[in-house]
Amino acid sequence: MKTILITGAAGFVGRALCEQLAAHYKVIGLYHKQKPFDLTNAAWEQLSLTDFHSVSDVCEKYSPDVVIHCAAIAHQKFGVIDRSTYLRVNSDSTKNLANAAVRANPAAKFIFLSSVSVYGEDNLNEPASEDDQCKPTSDYALSKLEAEKGLIELSNKGILHNPVILRLAPVYDRIWSFNLDRRVLAPMKISYIRFGAGHQKISALALNNLVDFVSFMLAKENQDKLGRITSPEAETLQTPLIDIINVCDPVTYDFDSIIQIFKKSDTHPTRPVVCVPMHMVYLLTIIAGKIFHKKEEWFHACYKKLALNMVFDNKRMLRTGFQPVYSMYSVFKN
Repeated sequence: MKTILITGAAGFVGRALCEQLAAHYKVIGLYHKQKPFDLTNAAWEQLSLTDFHSVSDVCEKYSPDVVIHCAAIAHQKFGVIDRSTYLRVNSDSTKNLANAAVRANPAAKFIFLSSVSVYGEDNLNEPASEDDQCKPTSDYALSKLEAEKGLIELSNKGILHNPVILRLAPVYDRIWSFNLDRRVLAPMKISYIRFGAGHQKISALALNNLVDFVSFMLAKENQDKLGRITSPEAETLQTPLIDIINVCDPVTYDFDSIIQIFKKSDTHPTRPVVCVPMHMVYLLTIIAGKIFHKKEEWFHACYKKLALNMVFDNKRMLRTGFQPVYSMYSVFKN
């Protein structure tokens, strides 16, 4: 039975992966603070990924065949986490974990959960593909991109073999939908907000689609090296030794549709819809950027996330043969 090491095992994504994969593999879950629930075929290890010696010791102890790196500092409230902390936790720890894994098992496979936020918001193609230039505007997105670069460097040096980078659209499920809520709900959920006409389109990712895709890739390992693309299009990747894949639902959503889905579900409140003109949002972000001038780019990015389409190409994911079956319409259906 293969051993799979999953970081962030107590988190939103890591916990779901542990639950599903433990039915078929031996799972080693790393967590930082709160221990996950008991699970057959799973063992838990508490550590901080910034403690490089502990990470190395765990990898030596279990010699995992596959590492799925979910743990990270996610988007935080304005000013809570500084850039150096993001880089230390999200970037440096990723490279260290990959090094430790291949020292313990040179054939170890590495799957890194990155984010579509690495593309930034400026002049995005629609849909944005894996070959487009990355221009991150937040410290979180920058740290994810730097982590990707660290893995590419290890791959180019022949240290890490065939890593997979999954750039995730905003993830949600029926219970936790913060990535969607903040686009259509006012603070404290006192009302829905329709920004402009509400026709702005976004890509999103149901948690079950993500878990199913990772499971699918692992099942295909013996056929095409952990889901590597075997079609001629694979030559368009940034490096022939790395797969970079956008992971999104099969359909896109506009803000107004999200509001209607929420209002018809039994998971979100029935609230009035307040219309907010986009020029008002633009003005407020300009003022905030002038007051907090060091974060001017960040405030302008917030406006663009609300005003522009944020759609990402998932054709590379579909070319692996995976067919996602979940969407907001099914996840939030009563």
